[in-house]
Amino acid sequence: MTGNRLAGGFAQGRIGASILMKWRALCIFLWVTALSATSAAAFESVVVASSFPKEVLVVYKKAFERRNPQYRVEFVNFPGTNTVPFLTDRKTGSRPDVFWGSSPDSFRTMRTHGLLQPLVNGDAVEAVSHASTHGIDDEERFYKSQALSGYGVMWNTRYLEARAIPAPTGWGDLTQAVYFGHITMSSPSRSGTTHSIVESILQGFGWRDGWSLILRIAGNCGTITERSFGVPNSVTRGRFGVGLVVDFLALSGKSTGFPVDFIYAWPSISTTASIGLITDGRNPRGGRKFIEFTLSEEGQTLLLQPTISRLPILPAVYAKSTLPDDYHKLFLQATQQTSRYDLGLSESRYLAVGIIFDQLVTFRHRQLVRATEVIHSAQRLLQHRPHAQAQSLVDQAIGLVYQSPISESDGWVVSGATMPAASRLSSMAIQEAELGRKISTNYLAALGFAQQALALLQ
Repeated sequence: MTGNRLAGGFAQGRIGASILMKWRALCIFLWVTALSATSAAAFESVVVASSFPKEVLVVYKKAFERRNPQYRVEFVNFPGTNTVPFLTDRKTGSRPDVFWGSSPDSFRTMRTHGLLQPLVNGDAVEAVSHASTHGIDDEERFYKSQALSGYGVMWNTRYLEARAIPAPTGWGDLTQAVYFGHITMSSPSRSGTTHSIVESILQGFGWRDGWSLILRIAGNCGTITERSFGVPNSVTRGRFGVGLVVDFLALSGKSTGFPVDFIYAWPSISTTASIGLITDGRNPRGGRKFIEFTLSEEGQTLLLQPTISRLPILPAVYAKSTLPDDYHKLFLQATQQTSRYDLGLSESRYLAVGIIFDQLVTFRHRQLVRATEVIHSAQRLLQHRPHAQAQSLVDQAIGLVYQSPISESDGWVVSGATMPAASRLSSMAIQEAELGRKISTNYLAALGFAQQALALLQ
């Protein structure tokens, strides 16, 4: 009897303890939930859409949140070439608040589509002196210059020294046979940086000679990367020796001790990374606050950090005694290497240039590389053994492989920008399919001519 009572009491004790533990767990859960809700309510999120690397974004996030503890910055990373579809696919009020990127064409296109709000409020925004001499700032203040950039060639010093390859001095050097297989670049359809490089070459050399130069460089490329950041990463790690980049991606690696170097190449353009307030964003007040911070003296000074290594656009920063000695030199080089650049022309044929590059290079890179390899081999033999018939065959191959079958005057290249979106895309799809067939035929014929020349010389 006593044993049964004890057993019953013990069982009741276990049940009571179990209930107490569950009650305590429930209280803790409710307390944590309430605390989380309170914490969430204490902060406002600011969503920034940008193609910049995380090293840049993290620096600005920490500094902005330290200065403005009521905000928390979130970043959405995507290529600058996809801004319009990225934003138009999102409902009103669900878009990011800020767009921050390097491609001036992206900002002009966003403004055209009504995706940017004018920046008219905020003393810090209005007080900034911009690099307007470079023709990049929007006159109606739909976006602001935030940092100056130039474009050129980056290389891995150890990689080139180990292979006895000379350091490049400009775009033209990259067409030489010694660089075959050692270069990497991205596509202008995927990278605003590469589009600026390709368009500056087309405008600087002219459509015909510009495409010839681009194709000769692309034929020497070991790969065409999916993103512009893949280019400096590949060079820094020694996967490839040379890359076509925007300056800060190379300078940040050099400043942090990697064996890399960089030159500004002519023709190039001096552009600014810009920043703007997206229409129908989630938190326009917070977005405007973030923009003001990036344009303030504190925000501009952050550009000098080795992991960022960008050129400020605020004159007060250049007046500081703590400014690295080489920054004034870099500023002058970036501006002096510029060529005349027509932003309106670039915008009007933005899609066409990307399509032509992808058909000529991205989608047929192996064919382009194979033809380039055989042409290089034949040219090396011709230097020591002149042969009229072989030279003629090589010239025919070069004429087929290093040119764009599309003329600058073809209607869809420029006038397509004035068509309705549906008509433009339909027209370009038809042109693209025809272009692809023509290029494949040209590359196959060029390879045949080059192989015949090589056979005559061996």
